[in-house]
Amino acid sequence: MGVVVLKRLMLITLVTIFCMCTALQPSRAAAEPPQWTQHRIIAHAMGGISGAEYTNSYEAFVVNYEKGHRVFEVDLILTGDGKLAARHDWLPYTADLLKQSLPEDRIGESLNLREFKSAQILEKYKPLSFRDVAKLMQQYPDVYIVTDTKETDVELVRKQFEYIRQIANEVEPSILERLIPEIYTPQMYDAVMEIYSFPNLLYSLYLSDEPVAQTVQFVTDHQIRTVAMPVERVSLIPELVSALHKAGVKIYTHTVNTQEEIQTLSEKGVYGVYTDFLPNRSRYFTGAVQALSSIESETSEFTDFWKDSRMFIMVFFMMLAFFMYRNRQMERLH
Repeated sequence: MGVVVLKRLMLITLVTIFCMCTALQPSRAAAEPPQWTQHRIIAHAMGGISGAEYTNSYEAFVVNYEKGHRVFEVDLILTGDGKLAARHDWLPYTADLLKQSLPEDRIGESLNLREFKSAQILEKYKPLSFRDVAKLMQQYPDVYIVTDTKETDVELVRKQFEYIRQIANEVEPSILERLIPEIYTPQMYDAVMEIYSFPNLLYSLYLSDEPVAQTVQFVTDHQIRTVAMPVERVSLIPELVSALHKAGVKIYTHTVNTQEEIQTLSEKGVYGVYTDFLPNRSRYFTGAVQALSSIESETSEFTDFWKDSRMFIMVFFMMLAFFMYRNRQMERLH
């Protein structure tokens, strides 16, 4: 009976040690933040230029690169001839905002790529096609591009990303490793990843109203380590921010143009922001370090407690097994 008990105790000890050593290992999301997240500010729509937003232009890229930006968000939309233009949409409001010289009957219409490229933005800035964006990534190897493609219809998503893959392969295949697709739905995720297994993804919530638990479950299951959301959601759904922090996910919010707002958002748990006009300065987040640490402290303290506890339990079971083995040996001697 003593041998049976000893064997069972040894088995329980080994199983306990194994479980406690593996159960609290940090997730991949927490352990391996994407390299691009060393930059906490993303230049929105290639960044603003001379007070103008949403130009997605070549000149805006150059100006904001010189301001220190290395992560750029670019709007991409299908043209009438099935290519991709760096433009937010084809609505009349956007045509008026960008002041491109177009025939009256083409305003508010889906332009073909040649039409789009031939009309300067604000009469002085160069419009970009996705091929132009790919060439910029080739020319600037330290740049990451976040793609805001806006479509959720799976067929349109496939068309967009098949085109992205095609152009990237023609220009420089390695740039696909520095593209960061904004993903809006689980269905879009499947469609995009079937076309190319992008190492960097950003799950964007501005087109979604899914429950908190569903969002956290999705990014955890798919090891997506960054999430973007509108500014107002940070205040309206603080439990989402907290849950994403506990999952090791970094939160970017859009769009922010003052240092004061950055600090306010950081105190609520935001890691980074999209901006039109701010330069890329890590010091904007200095005052938020303590706030971010306090948000994560509850989780880290709990983890530390269990690290200490599991060591105590491991030692306890090992000592118990040793003394039972020793007593068994002494019984045999007698």
